Amino acid sequence: MVYDLIIIGLGPAGMNAAIYAARSKLNVLVIEKDAPGGTLNTIHEIANFIGYETISGPELALNFYKQFKALKIPMHNEEVIKLTNESDKKIITTNKAEYEAKAVIIATGRGPRKLNFGLDIKGISYCVLCDASFYQDKKVAIYGNNSKTIEEALYLSDIAKEVILIVKDFKVKEINKKNITIITNEEIIDLKEEDKILKEIILQNQTIITDGLFLNLGYGPATYFCKELINKQGYIETNEKGETNLPGVYACGDNVQKDIYQIINAASEGAVAAINANKYIKGIK
Repeated sequence: MVYDLIIIGLGPAGMNAAIYAARSKLNVLVIEKDAPGGTLNTIHEIANFIGYETISGPELALNFYKQFKALKIPMHNEEVIKLTNESDKKIITTNKAEYEAKAVIIATGRGPRKLNFGLDIKGISYCVLCDASFYQDKKVAIYGNNSKTIEEALYLSDIAKEVILIVKDFKVKEINKKNITIITNEEIIDLKEEDKILKEIILQNQTIITDGLFLNLGYGPATYFCKELINKQGYIETNEKGETNLPGVYACGDNVQKDIYQIINAASEGAVAAINANKYIKGIK
């Protein structure tokens, strides 16, 4: 089955894009890896969204989602790991399946930065507090470039048998823990797996065998699956129509390079992207 439009992400931009697309009678599929609403779900109070004097982020997300759900738009809870552009269609590969569409809207917002390879490998985590217990008495690596990475390495050292701390541009003072090995001035360039389970971390000058990898690369645009569209900062560049440098691929919301990052303009960009995607799909000039 080839969809008219696939929308990746269900924050304010993605939900509004989906609503506009559905009302244009497009055959739409939405893919979202987390809860609908995106980062709205982490905001305690919003006081600058028209129509509400104040409202919590989760409440506003729920209101958006109710309107989205009323249109019975298909949604799959999966993570996109690859976007392939072909002349007559776009192929979206997730951690569970593969989908085809005439056009795509990327509305993934911002979140933990990821490597743009090895996205379908098990054994990679972004939350030490959440997942450290899975590595009891095992060998685990942690890669990052900030002081929090050191704190996380120390926490892991009380659980794992061996911790490999990898940093590139961050100075690490001596750590008085015998089971922590520090590797500096290195960068992960590849990952090796066996049956989709992480086995080796390939650095510029050496290879590490490990049971798991924690990443602390900070927060930024969630664009790790579409590196051909992003600038040096990881953001997607679009024109006023939401068009990217690939025909039929649009972007909106906080993954787009712009001056203002607000809920209201993210939602507006979703509408703009959907309207112009509809024109592209139907061949309207």
